[in-house]
Amino acid sequence: MTFLPLKGERVLDFTGFPPGALCTVMLADLGAEVVRVESSAQRGEQSTVFGQMAMSRGKRSIAMDLRNGRAAHMLDRLFRHADIIVENARPGAMAARGFGYPQAKAANPRNIWCAITGFGQDGPNADHAGHDISYLAQSGLLAAITPDRDFVPNIGIALSLGAAMAVTAIQSAVIHRDRTGEGAFLDISLSDVGIWALGAGMNPLSEQSSPCEPSADRRLYSCADGRCIALACAERRTWSALCSCLNRPDLEDKLHDRRHDHETATILARTFATKPALDWVNELAPSGVAITIVNRADELLSDAHVAARGSITYVDGSPVPSNPLRITSSSGQRSATNVEKPRPVGDDTDAILSRAGFRSDEVIELRKSGLV
Repeated sequence: MTFLPLKGERVLDFTGFPPGALCTVMLADLGAEVVRVESSAQRGEQSTVFGQMAMSRGKRSIAMDLRNGRAAHMLDRLFRHADIIVENARPGAMAARGFGYPQAKAANPRNIWCAITGFGQDGPNADHAGHDISYLAQSGLLAAITPDRDFVPNIGIALSLGAAMAVTAIQSAVIHRDRTGEGAFLDISLSDVGIWALGAGMNPLSEQSSPCEPSADRRLYSCADGRCIALACAERRTWSALCSCLNRPDLEDKLHDRRHDHETATILARTFATKPALDWVNELAPSGVAITIVNRADELLSDAHVAARGSITYVDGSPVPSNPLRITSSSGQRSATNVEKPRPVGDDTDAILSRAGFRSDEVIELRKSGLV
């Protein structure tokens, strides 16, 4: 059986972008019923975020016109039957339109409201616009990742971290609510999340900072087939294993020797260039050498470890990242990935309104008014 710790939790999802969409897809994997609140102008179209299945699977959809003056009254009734609300609007924007946390709390004090923003709900930058690189830059994480001023990540690092933090905060709030009956407001700032990420071992804020600068024992090396391996032999044990496997006892005392680092890296580069990358991994890794293949995203589909772990699954024929939370209950139930494909926008409108207490004649009237 599937382990669904959030089964029974009802989520209203007002997010149209990551990280909100990544957060709510994880909630769906954990068993929550996630209902995307989408524009009635898109009714009948496929309910996907940026057209990406990975952030859209396993959710239901209700369509409405949030600009309609009656939207606040309708959402008030939906809030009474909700448990969790996730949004990524500008701070206070939803409350100003009559359907923010104050209104949700009044409708149901047990509601958990998760607001995900770039710079948080307060502070001088709270209303500033931005994208992932903005939050990485503000937090100091971008400069910590690389000293190259021309470097721009190709993926949303702060967005993904923010989604994970939002899920953590929501689960904590659910535990608190179930224990005390109190709901909560969750202020998730992507900039704050980036600062938190600095707290790993190389924390540049610490007096004992130990930045992981590139060195012969920790860098990428090109191999004979054009692919790369990532070497991470920064400890004496893994470095000794490398020297032994390569039959290079002369390099044994060169670990962390900055005077000879370039010379050592040159020797290793010439060595690794003699065989294909996977051959090196298969030869050295079993002996304790910290060596890993460098995969591009499309190469994950043929990676043996990824396949064995089931780290990629398919939804309606499209490969998507699997739920990374591997949870097994004491009774043997295991977590899984929700592989239900996205529904058409508004496909669940009638059913959700009915469950919230709307009569059939009210639904008909709402349709006539253009609200849904």
